[in-house]
Amino acid sequence: MKKMKKKATKKVKKGFTLIELLVVIAIIAILSVVVVLTLNPAEMLRRSRDSNRTSDLSMIKTAIGLYLADVSSTSMGTSATCYYQWSGTNPGAGSFYEFASTTNETGANPSAYAANAAAACSQWFGSAPTNAPVSSSVRSVATAGGWIPINLSLVSSGAPIGQWPVDPAYSLGTNTCASGNYNNCAGHFYSYVPGATNNSYKLAAKMESTLYSSGGTGDVETTDGGTDPNMYEQGTNLAL
Repeated sequence: MKKMKKKATKKVKKGFTLIELLVVIAIIAILSVVVVLTLNPAEMLRRSRDSNRTSDLSMIKTAIGLYLADVSSTSMGTSATCYYQWSGTNPGAGSFYEFASTTNETGANPSAYAANAAAACSQWFGSAPTNAPVSSSVRSVATAGGWIPINLSLVSSGAPIGQWPVDPAYSLGTNTCASGNYNNCAGHFYSYVPGATNNSYKLAAKMESTLYSSGGTGDVETTDGGTDPNMYEQGTNLAL
């Protein structure tokens, strides 16, 4: 008998067709757009910075509370004066929040700078400060020369924090403050004002995410008990 030869069978390897590849690429592109729109990376960054702001003001409040509880002869700064975080140099006319008073201003129109700073501070507190606003780029907590004029090194156990926190996205705002449009022109920097009594003060910061800002689902600006529904306020006297 003749042996029957087995027929050789060729294995055919199938690949993706061009149309299939295009369909897969299109699906991936659509899913990427959906993910970006859903997660909104820019908003997530804003939320992260807002979380830092609430944490920073809480840290400052805790540090000041320890100072008030531990130090027998306390000094909180000049009553009704707006102290605020400042960074950089003279930005030129039309910018805000830059200078403390006419005695240390520079630029073409020092008196206008003082008026702008006062207007900026009035957006955060119940009434415009009675004294010249004070700005500082110094973050030290060991002297009263920091942007908050409290010497934390006087605490018996040592300064509870190494330096005063500053806003994670510092900005000056715009010159529309001159027309009283404070909410739209508000920059992002921390501010502090002491009251008439030695343990009275308020801190303020501006949120930037839709979640934590006024009207958001996590709104901290209108629920903090302060006087301004567009600012996040903390301290012992939120009526300032």
